[in-house]
Amino acid sequence: MLNQVVSLLKLRGYQTFTVDGRIGVYIKEMEADINMIILCAYQKDFSYNEYERIRQAAEFKIVTKYKKHVRSLFIIVNRDGMFDDSLTDIVSRLNNIWLMAGDTGKIYIYENQPSDYDDDLNKYLENNLFRERSDRHGDSSFHITPVNIVIVAINVLIYLAVIVLNGNVFATYDSDVMLNMGASSYDSFINGRYYELVTAMFLHFGISHLFNNMLLLTYIGCELERRIGSLTYAVIYLGSGIFGNIISLWYYSRIGSTDVVCAGASGAIFGVVGCLALYLLVRPSDDRNLTTRHLLIMALLTIYYGLTNVGVDNAAHIGGFCFGIFSGFLLSKILRYDRIKYNNRVIMR
Repeated sequence: MLNQVVSLLKLRGYQTFTVDGRIGVYIKEMEADINMIILCAYQKDFSYNEYERIRQAAEFKIVTKYKKHVRSLFIIVNRDGMFDDSLTDIVSRLNNIWLMAGDTGKIYIYENQPSDYDDDLNKYLENNLFRERSDRHGDSSFHITPVNIVIVAINVLIYLAVIVLNGNVFATYDSDVMLNMGASSYDSFINGRYYELVTAMFLHFGISHLFNNMLLLTYIGCELERRIGSLTYAVIYLGSGIFGNIISLWYYSRIGSTDVVCAGASGAIFGVVGCLALYLLVRPSDDRNLTTRHLLIMALLTIYYGLTNVGVDNAAHIGGFCFGIFSGFLLSKILRYDRIKYNNRVIMR
C-alpha cells in the first residue's frame, strides 16, 4: 500500500525529501508555500513525541532550503481500519494527521483534523487506490477468510462426528440423539446444561440443514470477516449464536413448548447478516454487488419462510439478527468511528 501511495503522490507532483530513513517525506513546491506529506506505516514504538520531532526536523530543513512556509500532513497507514488506543491518542494530540487503512486504501479523518489538503488529496488517493484494487480483484471478487472457514469446517466435522459416534447415518434427524450431543431445549437448559447455548450452534438436523447453512455462511461470513477483521468477526459470530439461542429458549418457554429441541447455526448466521447489513448501510459505496438491500431481502425472505413452515427456529433467527445489528453499531462506537468523517458523513470500518 505504501508504494502505491508514493507512486500516486509523485504523479500528483510530489518529490522525495530525505529527512529520516524510517519515514518518507514528500514535498510539492507551491507559489507561496510548500506542501509536505509525511507518509509512514503505523509503528507502535513511535510515540507522539517521535512523530512531532520528525515533523519539526523536516519543516526546519525545508524552510531552510526553500524559505517558504510549510503546510504539513501525516498520512499514517495502519494494517486495517481497526485503530488501537495508542494510535487514536496520537491523532488526538496532533492536528495534521490522516489515517489510512492498508487493506482498503480508505482514508479516515477525525473531526480535529484538516478535512481538505491539496485540493481533495484524500479523494484523489482513495479513488485511484480503489481503481487499482478493482483492476486486480474485480468488484465481485470473493476471498476465503481464515476464521470463517474454520467455523464452517468445525460444523461439518461435528456433523460427521454425530453420525460416527452414534453409528447411524440418520442420527442427526433424531431429536433425542441430538439433545444428548448438545442440542438445546428449555427443560435441559434450566437443569444446568448451560453449555447448550454454544454447542447447539454447531449441530444440524440432517444434511440439507447443514448444507444450506454452510453455503450461506461461507459467502456472507467471509464478506464480513474481511471487512472487520478475524477476531472481531469471531466475537460477533459467537455472540449472535448465543443470543439467538437465548431468545429461542425464552420464546419456547413462553408458548409452553419447553421440550422442543433446537440446533443449528442460523442464529449466528443471521447475526452476520445483520452486522454486514449495517456495515453496508454506513458504507454504501463499498461493494457494487453486495448491498444492504440484498441482505435485508435475503433475511426477510428467510424469516418469512420460517413463519410459514414447521420446524424452523425463527426466534433464533430474529435474535441473532438483532444482535448482529446491535454489535455492528456498538463496534462503531467502541472503535470511535462515530468521530471519523468521510465524504462529510460518519462512517464505520
